[in-house]
Amino acid sequence: MIVAESRRGRRLVGRLDRGTDVIEGLAEVCRSKSVRAAEIRALGSLEQVTVSEYDQRTRAAKPSRRFDAQLEILNLYGNVSERDGKLFINARATLSRERDNGIELIGGHLVGGRVFAVEFVIDVFDDLVLRRATDAATGLPLWREAISMGEPDPGDASPPHVPFEPPARSIAAQAHVDEKPSWQDVVTASSTAEVAVEAAPVEVVAADSAPLDPDARVTPGDFLDHPKFGRCQVERIEGDYEFVSARMRNQRLIRLSLDVLNFTLVGREQGHQLFKVEPAAR
Repeated sequence: MIVAESRRGRRLVGRLDRGTDVIEGLAEVCRSKSVRAAEIRALGSLEQVTVSEYDQRTRAAKPSRRFDAQLEILNLYGNVSERDGKLFINARATLSRERDNGIELIGGHLVGGRVFAVEFVIDVFDDLVLRRATDAATGLPLWREAISMGEPDPGDASPPHVPFEPPARSIAAQAHVDEKPSWQDVVTASSTAEVAVEAAPVEVVAADSAPLDPDARVTPGDFLDHPKFGRCQVERIEGDYEFVSARMRNQRLIRLSLDVLNFTLVGREQGHQLFKVEPAAR
């Protein structure tokens, strides 16, 4: 049995464009919003669908079946996790189509489908990482790991973090952070003339008298002082030290590229390293 508890999350609500693949469209939403674990629900209609079924006796998937027809989504339910280090959507769907002899129901594992009109809700579990691997008992790629992130260490005697009330933001700055059109827009907006959010002052608390290592690398738990987003705390490192996912004080998650930004160790805070973030020289 695998059980994990999530206490921090978000809810994404949106619509997929007509003609896109429903699975790939949902996956793109998850990638753009740094979703690693989530529950998915959707409604609408498809112009075409491909479904499959798993044979418990042979422990293998039966050949997929494709249906080209007007299909109403009666139920579409799935989840998001990781498989072989990549984002993986596991979804089931029940659909209906009109036939000469009445209404026919189609259902199964959702392999893909061309969208006519689909609206979705994604409940994100920001403090969980769910990983799939082949299960020996069933042959299915089931959840093998459920990792809770951001939970306090029972042995950590550090004082609790004081809640932060974010400063007022201009409408333009709020639109830039909330809409977040692409990762490129987020990580390269470095001009001080564009910065409408006043960064929180650096509050360096040295944990010891050890000299600071100029070659220190960012690790989960470290604090960042970003010129645009203020004080953030690192949640994870992605790829081969390519990206940093960090949580802002208003609980929004941002993704920063290590290729276009410099991270300079300037102190320690609450037992973690504190880095100043600046645009890399071009």
